Amino acid sequence: MGSLRLILALSVVAYHCGPIFGLQLVGGQLAVQSFFMISGFYMTLILKEKYIGLNSSYKLFITNRLLRLIPIYWIVLVGMIVTCVGIAIVTKGQHFPRFENSYMVVKSNVGSFIFLAFSNIFIFGQDLVMFMGIDPGTGNLFFLNDLKNSPPPALYTFLMMPQGWTLELEILFYLIAPFILKWRMRNILLIIIVSFALRLFIYNIIGFQKDPWSYRFFPTEIMFFLLGSVAFHFYKKMRLIKLAKWISYIVILTVFGFTVIFPLLPSTKMNFMPFSWKESAYFLTVLLAIPILFNFFKSNKIDAWIGELSFPVYISHLFIFMVCRNVKFINLDAAWIVAVISILFSLLLNKLIAAPIEKFRQARLKKV
Repeated sequence: MGSLRLILALSVVAYHCGPIFGLQLVGGQLAVQSFFMISGFYMTLILKEKYIGLNSSYKLFITNRLLRLIPIYWIVLVGMIVTCVGIAIVTKGQHFPRFENSYMVVKSNVGSFIFLAFSNIFIFGQDLVMFMGIDPGTGNLFFLNDLKNSPPPALYTFLMMPQGWTLELEILFYLIAPFILKWRMRNILLIIIVSFALRLFIYNIIGFQKDPWSYRFFPTEIMFFLLGSVAFHFYKKMRLIKLAKWISYIVILTVFGFTVIFPLLPSTKMNFMPFSWKESAYFLTVLLAIPILFNFFKSNKIDAWIGELSFPVYISHLFIFMVCRNVKFINLDAAWIVAVISILFSLLLNKLIAAPIEKFRQARLKKV
């Protein structure tokens, strides 16, 4: 399943930086929500098969999850800050990316500055940033219902890595996963239904139909994490039988093919529904494919190695994009170049940062 994770990460790269070799893939929103399903699958898997017996410690689970995310996030954050400062020095203050509006906030509202600084460093609060705007005169924050129509400066431009808001939703899920994933399937299905009903209420009754309400509100996104848990229960039943390889091949070709040709397919909205027919079909395809992909690739070291690139590619690509755009003597900001450099940079991050941390994480787990 690692290959799918990397393709979804590249979908986000294509969404932010432009088509990669002409391919837009599924875009940012569907890629993120598909990631949430995959995350829900993996969290259910490890909580039921790894964090048991002597390892059934909430503290051990949470700290191990944070160790997978925070160090790489901080490394890229420091790289972003140093690069922005370097650009400001080279341009003699004429261009100071990601900091150009900060003086306004510090000058007019220290509280807003502290909130933004905290959320940049510790991730918590980044989802709230996507639901708020800022008054340039007073520095006061206010809620909005359409992110793209936020009056300038848009509050998310104060985030060093705006895509980091998804990490907060991941962490929120980690905090509650050890409790709710132990519930019976009927209770998990009930939460999924309530989450989707809330999405329908917000979409149809309140009338909030656009970003950020379309895919950044944790109570309505938890359904995707829990759908991943449902996929794990499919996997448990499926591994009791020997699935014919040709079925796995068809599923693999379907989900990868669907991901590639998705933008070319006609999109028709369903009445009163927040998702189009093809979006709904894609979610269903991923949901059904997850257990089959995992079962097919679970012993494939190359696929696992590819999958390990997905998170660093996702979290670093806007940093790489900014660097490429500011190299003036050569055109490096083509999306495919950003994607390639992001992958190479991710290999370095995994080698120097993720691998030693993973060794430490595994050493903390007791053999059972």
